[in-house]
Parts: sequence; C-alpha cells; structure tokens
Amino acid sequence: MQLQSLLEKFKVDLQSHEKCLQSSFWCLPVHTIQVSYKPVLKRKMDILMKMILISVQKAPFLNGLQISEILLVEELFIQDLLSKCVNMGLILRNENGFEITEKGKVQLETGIYEEDQETSTLELLYSSSHMRFFTGDLEEVLEYEDFPETIYRYYESQEQPTIPNDLVLKEIQSSNEESEEEETSDTIQITSIDEIQFEQINDIPCIELIIYNKSTDKFYSKVWNTLINNWDHVIEQQITENEGSTWKEKLLD
Repeated sequence: MQLQSLLEKFKVDLQSHEKCLQSSFWCLPVHTIQVSYKPVLKRKMDILMKMILISVQKAPFLNGLQISEILLVEELFIQDLLSKCVNMGLILRNENGFEITEKGKVQLETGIYEEDQETSTLELLYSSSHMRFFTGDLEEVLEYEDFPETIYRYYESQEQPTIPNDLVLKEIQSSNEESEEEETSDTIQITSIDEIQFEQINDIPCIELIIYNKSTDKFYSKVWNTLINNWDHVIEQQITENEGSTWKEKLLD
C-alpha cells in the first residue's frame, strides 16, 4: 500500500473546476496512552436488600439472625447480603450492632447501589494537535511502504501532553458502552482515574493537497489522515488559518 497511489487517486477524483496546486506527505504524531481506572457497577437493589437497609435504618440489630426472624427470610440469605452491604459501605457494624451509613441512606433512597470493581486498563490514542482521542488501527497504518520522514509542521512536540481528566473519563465511558454486548439494567460508570502512562508516540502518515477552485476563485486544503481513514477537517482548518492568505501569491501562476 502506497501513499503516492492514494494521492494520484485523490487528484483523479477532483472536479473539473478544481486543481491541485501542491501536495505533500508528512506524519502526524499521535500518543498511545494506557489508562488505569476503577469502574463502578450501578445496579438496581432487589427487594431483600431494600428490606435489610430499611430494617437497620429503623433500629440497630446485633446479628443476622435477628433480621432473619423479623423479615422471615432464611438466615443464610440475610448473612450474605449483610456482608455485601458492609463491604460496600452501606452498613457498618459497631458495638451497637448493624447500622445504616450515610452512603447507605443515599443509595436506599435512589434504589440503586454502587459496587466498586477491579482495576481495569485501557489503551487509547490521543492527538494533541486535535486535543481529542482517535479510534483506528495502527497496524493498518504501518502497512504503508512510503512512510514520510517529515513531521506535521504545526505539531507542538510534547512527550507527555496535558490531557484533561474529564476528557479521559468521557472516552473511557464511551469505550465501555460500545463494548457492552447485551443490554441490562446494570451500568458501569467511570468516576476516577488511577494512572495515565504514556507508552509511545506513533507517526501517522497524512496526505496534504492545496486545491484551487476556479469557479469560486478560492483556495483550500485537504488532508487525508490514514489513521481515521478520512479527511481531517481539524488539520485542514489549522493549515488554512496559518497559510491560506499566502496561497494565491505563492502557488497561482
């Protein structure tokens, strides 16, 4: 697979009133980052959990047997749910017995309990030139034979760019939602990030064309980003804003 072949195709696809005045190949640096985070499972409370929370909210119970006798439910079931509620911080046990916590009151009121999950990791692709995350196949990008050596001229070199936490959380949440295969009443929520590791910088080949529209007497840039396999309007706008005013003088005969 060759960038030159793609460029020739793009030129052929131009309208009769369009002319490519200049073309070039260069690479756009994109960071691979690994994010560690703890998901929170949100699940609807069943009737028995609600009954246990309501019971310990009304009065402290010394043990599961007392709750079992009040609710007329097998003690084994009560003990299992009690342990779960204690581990999740909905109920605490002190010298007076079992008591509901503030967290337990809030979640009882909503009818949804939150359960911390094991730490997860996710690999993401971030472009500081776009200030956003990308989805794409790096393996396909590496298949290009005529890999450019030039780097995008408006790229600000950063080994570890600053990425807003809310942007990372949003991307992780979106990735988790897309990976869910079955619809359930349970939802996974990402509320915090443990660690962000910058693994490597990937050079993404791009094809740039400066086009002149004879009908409108206007110039514009087109940039093909091989990672997204599409035209990159963000980069096109950056180039136009920086250079557009000079194209008529420099490029048009």
